Amino acid sequence: MNDRKPTKRRVVVRGLSTLFYEAGEGSVVLLVPGIATDPQDWFPVMTELALTHRVIALSLPGLGGTSPVPDVRPVAMASFVADFLDVLEVDTVVAVGHSFGGLVVAELALRNPSEVSRLVLVDASGLGRAVHPVAIALALLPERAADLASAVVSLPGGAAAFVLSSNLLLRQPWRIPVTTWAAQFRLARSRQALRTSLEVFRQCAGITGQRDDIIVIDRLHEITVPTLVIWGGLDQLLPAWQGWAAARRLPAGRFALLAGAGHVSYLDSHEEFIDALGSFIRDDLEPTSPNGRRNTVGGGLP
Repeated sequence: MNDRKPTKRRVVVRGLSTLFYEAGEGSVVLLVPGIATDPQDWFPVMTELALTHRVIALSLPGLGGTSPVPDVRPVAMASFVADFLDVLEVDTVVAVGHSFGGLVVAELALRNPSEVSRLVLVDASGLGRAVHPVAIALALLPERAADLASAVVSLPGGAAAFVLSSNLLLRQPWRIPVTTWAAQFRLARSRQALRTSLEVFRQCAGITGQRDDIIVIDRLHEITVPTLVIWGGLDQLLPAWQGWAAARRLPAGRFALLAGAGHVSYLDSHEEFIDALGSFIRDDLEPTSPNGRRNTVGGGLP
């Protein structure tokens, strides 16, 4: 019988204890969270997809439950994800990534194309320079200041920073389950996760916005597998037009706008997110044109 309840598991990848959650059976859907979210945030999505797939939600190194690594650049994280799949003896996945996790799975598809059968980028970073000024400010923190900030925010009084970050990332917080809020609060109390998150900001952004060396927009034409770009229409961290422009660059790209959602769109608008993601993963895609190109962009942007 297909078990839809996510189960907590661990494996050793490169000598590191690596946390992930798993549910269901069948072809594999890999879910990769961003830096301000937890793998448990994917549980409602996992329960839905586990009806037809084996669904795995991975905790990236240093970001909640998995041991940290010295190199948090997107290419290094993508290499770690590839090694994780090797340990699990998984050959091919539908790779779904949110925010920084979206950039990681994009790099995975670019560097290990045989391992990704379909790709889903959810409010993904690395698709243009534009980013909220708060992200730039965090990226410009000196290393010692970042260490101090991580220590202070992880203290009991640091809950205020958690609330402020939630206001930036979410537009419909009342729709989010209490269990998800609890997982988010635990993550916000982790000094290691906070410090790694700040280091990711330092690696990915600078005074002019997202850094040139992490932006993949000019390489998207190399990703030939069917790709869905999902974006919250009220995303304050990364603008929705970046997602729309990225979908147009993808040879087999499509775009879905979740009008009432913020940056963490799969939490803000769960039903709408599942409608877009579920049909993309489960249903046959429309035939490509004679030259092999298909690019459908919709969702209300001009």
